[in-house]
Amino acid sequence: MSATPASSATRTQVAENVGTERMAGALARAFALWRDRDYARRRDAIAAIAHSAGYSVELLDNSIDALLKPFTDEALKSMVGTAGRSNVDRPKTVGFIAAGNVAGAGIHEVAIALIAGARIAIKTASAEPIFFAEFARTLAEIDSEIGERIEVLNWSRARIDLTAALIANCERVVVYGDDATIESLDRANVIGFGSRVSAALVAGSAIVPSRIDEVADMLARDVALFEQLGCLSLHQVFVVSPDGSAARELAIRMSSALERGAKSMPPARIPIRDAAEIRGVRERARWRAIAGEPVELFEGRGLEWTLVFEPRADSFKISPGFRTVHVTAVRDLAEFRDCIAGVPGRIEAMAVVGDECEIEARAMGIPYVCAPGEMQSPPLDWRHAGGGFIDMMVGAR
Repeated sequence: MSATPASSATRTQVAENVGTERMAGALARAFALWRDRDYARRRDAIAAIAHSAGYSVELLDNSIDALLKPFTDEALKSMVGTAGRSNVDRPKTVGFIAAGNVAGAGIHEVAIALIAGARIAIKTASAEPIFFAEFARTLAEIDSEIGERIEVLNWSRARIDLTAALIANCERVVVYGDDATIESLDRANVIGFGSRVSAALVAGSAIVPSRIDEVADMLARDVALFEQLGCLSLHQVFVVSPDGSAARELAIRMSSALERGAKSMPPARIPIRDAAEIRGVRERARWRAIAGEPVELFEGRGLEWTLVFEPRADSFKISPGFRTVHVTAVRDLAEFRDCIAGVPGRIEAMAVVGDECEIEARAMGIPYVCAPGEMQSPPLDWRHAGGGFIDMMVGAR
């Protein structure tokens, strides 16, 4: 793929709008191929990403399966219908500056932009230049004219001149990354998806003996996928459990599930700084327990996984990632609201168990509310970070 935004602007100008139905059809075929683990381009891309990032192939396969699950033919056709009914003034060129922590992050917005008729340029991260380049090649093989509407670019963070040129040459630019990255690229035409976190809210009364292991397995899966590094990754599980017993039992079952997951999806190589943060989580839990606090630490070999159980807490615990999670009992939903008060507007997804928990999460306006095990599979019409992008491209639903 090209390395300069200037060539992107030249190339995309010659690609006429191919029509929403044709675009959706090509995307549906591409996603169907990529959902097949034996598809050669996906298989080679997974192997390359795993090698460069230090992830296991098993983990990435499961993570990409979850990411691509919502992109069905039916969902894409539904988006065509939404776009067709809308009279919004859409941008004709959209740039994307991808983050390197989660392979494929941003695929929802990419698909929406293409269906809405935009020509797109994707600047991939130096740490992960593979997924979008290979997916774009699949689309070009399916339909060469559609392939001409996508340019995948790559340069280092130091090339601020090229980043500035990309922003200048696109009507809108979507930026993924931490808050500092978003702030550094603050322009009138830039839409930023900054630091976001996700959680789970579980009614202790709903995890009956016949169901608790399934809930624990699915929550452990939400922790493990993409090594817990994306905005949809599970940081903390809140269990409405007045005496704490249901929360503790779920924590025990989750620790067993995380241990099994470490065998079926071997953990990644952990960078030194992140390893130090995980050790800090463990040591703080140990010292609190020594001091007599009712805190329990469950941990895998090395730094494979870490779970801290607290029968009471007054804040949201943001994880350093790499399968590090807190399970916290709360007396009631009011106490839960107090715990998350420190992250206003930053919760992107919430897995829920129990009707009252689902009602609470939806009343809070969480963009994505789902069952455990589904956190990495938001629907195509997911209102990411409040829905500003999707409203701009296809109109409010």
